[in-house]
Amino acid sequence: MSRYVFPAVFTPEDGGYVVTFPDWGGATQGEDIADALDMAADFLGLSCWSAEQNHEPIKAPTPLADIPVPKDGFVNLVTADTEAYQKIIDRENNPIKYAREQAGLNIKALADLLGAPYRTVQDWNAGRRMPPKWMQALIVEKIEAAS
Repeated sequence: MSRYVFPAVFTPEDGGYVVTFPDWGGATQGEDIADALDMAADFLGLSCWSAEQNHEPIKAPTPLADIPVPKDGFVNLVTADTEAYQKIIDRENNPIKYAREQAGLNIKALADLLGAPYRTVQDWNAGRRMPPKWMQALIVEKIEAAS
């Protein structure tokens, strides 16, 4: 996992901004500059993370001097941290496991904390037979409060 910096082209359109990356296919948009920057960071993070996961080469960014600037637009550098992006994905895919790992608890300690059967917590950790989202949120709160 690494950090990357790529140029992005911000073009005003319909009260917002369209953001394109000369080195990546696709585009994103934002309602204002701040939103467009956030969306650009998310787009680049996902693009770089996906390339790493698929063992695809990530080429060097295009030099800023080689990027045409559109009328009323601008070029800005955007960063992507694929390690941080992986943490977001882990947290969203299995919030109980993520919270357990962040708290430094093993599966048995979490089962004891929750008063839940070890096998049930083991299944949750593996992403099997997950409780409903609302219950996952309560479990995560309990883990965070205990750490």
